Amino acid sequence: MYRLFTLEEATGLLPVVDTSLGEMQEAIRDMLSLRQSLVSLDPDSPEARNVSQEINFLLSVIRERKADLDRLGVQLEDVESGLVDFPSKFGAEMILLTWERGQDTITHFRRLTGDSTPQPLPDLNVGATIANA
Repeated sequence: MYRLFTLEEATGLLPVVDTSLGEMQEAIRDMLSLRQSLVSLDPDSPEARNVSQEINFLLSVIRERKADLDRLGVQLEDVESGLVDFPSKFGAEMILLTWERGQDTITHFRRLTGDSTPQPLPDLNVGATIANA
């Protein structure tokens, strides 16, 4: 199901999204480190099996956190930078509210058609609203 977010709904989910992204990024860092150590181990050794199991566990954490974001309706654009999109509407136009991990709030959006460069959100005090359909 395709969920549309108001700016307030998307902003309210930022702590949950931030936590999921942080766990994904940490698991990826740990997994890459373990993969490097795996190269120097005898493939048939107990150590190599343990490292492989830990890598598999970290992969499952990454998949679970991605599934959490999917269930929320959040679109993961780039896990490394922590860039996510929240589908929304601006008037009659479908847009993506864009947020990157580390930002305090959502300040930009992208259009689905034409130029998809992030643009600052309009001043919503002048009558424009970002809302559910």
